[in-house]
Amino acid sequence: MRNNWNYFFFLFAFLLVGCTSLIQKGGEALEGKVFTPKPLELYSSNGGKTEAKIELKEMPGKDGENFIEITNSQWPGLVLRGSAPAPDGSFHLTEARILSPHVSGWNELNYELLGSGNFLSGREAGGVLRIDETPERVQISSGKIRLKSRRITGDTALSALRNRRERILSLTEWMGEWQEKAGNSAYFNNQNEFDEYWKSLLFPELVPAKKRPENYSQINAGDAEWSWADGVKWNLTYTKSIFPEALWDFRDSGSLLRDWEEALPWIFMEYSWEPIISTFNNKTLKKIK
Repeated sequence: MRNNWNYFFFLFAFLLVGCTSLIQKGGEALEGKVFTPKPLELYSSNGGKTEAKIELKEMPGKDGENFIEITNSQWPGLVLRGSAPAPDGSFHLTEARILSPHVSGWNELNYELLGSGNFLSGREAGGVLRIDETPERVQISSGKIRLKSRRITGDTALSALRNRRERILSLTEWMGEWQEKAGNSAYFNNQNEFDEYWKSLLFPELVPAKKRPENYSQINAGDAEWSWADGVKWNLTYTKSIFPEALWDFRDSGSLLRDWEEALPWIFMEYSWEPIISTFNNKTLKKIK
């Protein structure tokens, strides 16, 4: 069953990547319930088969104040929002909108951001987009969850998303420490590469024997302690040999697996936030509209 889920997840993700504009409208667009106003101005990089397309749109605000949306076709589930550029080109980044799909639905969340950037040079014809530093993600301010036929909104969704984020942050912090100790690069080119690398380490019980870590095979051959949770027989001895104590229950209860299956794009974005933001920086954009 898990293998079937993986297949449908990657099929679903592939279709979504091919529909970038749909993703950028958020979860409601997947239900056909959203109307997106046309941009007042649109700037775009060339893009192509080997290069992602960066777009900056100046949008009309409901309160009369315009704002900008910045997107990158390489990360179709992410939209950065900020204030309209001042006369000197400076703007503030105020929000990140993330849509994280999975086979049974999606997580849709809005982060408050603290950050700034600049878009000035020859704005009539185009210019260079600069983001000063990696913007700080402050807190999830709102969000929605779709899980099969169930739609979760309001405070219930906000609480669930914030709790999931705390678990994700604990996981990604350990991932960074693990890579540093192993002397490996922390960077992954895409989500598939990220999933392929970490899944065998996080869930060796669920991958073919040839892909399992060497120490798992050694532990598995000994007197390992086991426990059933969420339909999986977990090797508790392996858990204790790899993970810090704060993550033991997270893995052995099956919660880590559920988060991985229901929030992988989100986990990848949390882990790769700094390199993802760097792909937006110092890009030349030409005026389209």
